Amino acid sequence: MPLSSRTHQVADAEAAQELFDRNGWGDGLPIVPPTPDRVAALVAASGHEARQVIGQIPEQGRELTIEKVAVNAVAAGCRPEHMTAVVAAVRSMASDAFNLHSTTVSGATAPLVIVSGEAVTTLGINTSFSVFGSGHAANATIGRAVRLVSQNLCGGTPGLLDKATLGHPGKYSYCIGESLERSPWAPLHADRGRPVEASAVTVFAGEAPIYARNDWAAEPEPILATIADAMGVGHFTGGAFVVVLGPLHACLIAEAGWTKDDVRRHLHRHARRSVADLKRAGRLPGAVEAGDSGTRRAAVSRSDDILIVVAGGHLYGYSAVIPPWVGGHESQPVTELIESVPGTACPKEGPLWTVA
Repeated sequence: MPLSSRTHQVADAEAAQELFDRNGWGDGLPIVPPTPDRVAALVAASGHEARQVIGQIPEQGRELTIEKVAVNAVAAGCRPEHMTAVVAAVRSMASDAFNLHSTTVSGATAPLVIVSGEAVTTLGINTSFSVFGSGHAANATIGRAVRLVSQNLCGGTPGLLDKATLGHPGKYSYCIGESLERSPWAPLHADRGRPVEASAVTVFAGEAPIYARNDWAAEPEPILATIADAMGVGHFTGGAFVVVLGPLHACLIAEAGWTKDDVRRHLHRHARRSVADLKRAGRLPGAVEAGDSGTRRAAVSRSDDILIVVAGGHLYGYSAVIPPWVGGHESQPVTELIESVPGTACPKEGPLWTVA
C-alpha cells in the first residue's frame, strides 16, 4: 500500500532541515530527512499496514497511524529495528490510563520510556553508566521519536498546546533500559503482569530524575531512607513513582534478602511528610492546625504505585526517583509488549521528503 503523507520537493538535506525548522516540526536538533523509502522501511519493520491506527486523541480529533509515527521516527534517527519499541511506546501513551492529551499539553513532564527484557540487548539500549545521558543511539532516537510524536501528532508544540512552565531535558529524549545483567530481580514488565520471558516498554509521564546518593551504607534501611527522602518532593496527591535503583544499591538490598515487594512496602511507609510540613511549605492549603504535625501523608497511595527499575553504572551508590505528573487528571504508567518483527535494512534515500 503506498504512503499517504503529503510530500514536499526540496533540493537537498539542508533544505529539508530548513523546512522542518520553518514549520516547527523539529526539536531544534538536526533531523534525518524522512524520505518515502525510509518511511516505508520503518512501516515494514513495524509489521503493520501504514494506515493502521494505533492510538487516538478524542479531545483533539487526532488519530495516530503507523505511517505518521514512522515519519517522526525517521526524523528522530531511528533505524528499522527500533520501530517495534517506538510502536509499543506510542500504544502505551494512547491508552486511557496514560491520559495522553493532558500529559501532552500541560505539566513539567515528558514520556519516560523504559525498555525491559531481551529487547534491551537486541536493540542496543544503554542500561549502564550515564543511563539518562547521551552517547547511545537506541536510547536517544527511540526517546526522541516519542517526543516528536508527542509534538507533531499530539499537539505538544512548546508555547502552543504545550504550556509547561519550565519543562525539562527529557523533552528532547527520555529513554532508558532496565539492566538484565545487574538486576537481582525479575524485570519491570513481569511486575506489571507480563510474561517474564517477554520484552516490553513501560511509559511513564515523569518529571526530571532526582538523584539519591548514599555511598556509605551497606544495609537496605539507610539506602531506602535516602530514596524515601528524595521522594518527598512529590505532590502527595496521588500518582505513581519510578524508582531507578543503581546496581550497587540493588545488590546490597537483594543480598540482605529483600524482594521488590519489600522495597516498595518500605518506601510506601517511609516516603511521607506531615500535613504541618506540607502546609508550611505551601504544598497543602490552609493554616497549620492542631494534629497536623502527627498526621502524615504518603508520597503514593499504594506500595504498588512504586515502579522499581535497576539501571545505571555499578561503581557508585546512586539511585534516582522520577516524580509523576499530577494535575487533576492523573496519568498512570502503561506497559505494552514489544512485538517480534524481522528487521529491515534502511534503503537508499529517494527524491522526495515526506513530512508529518
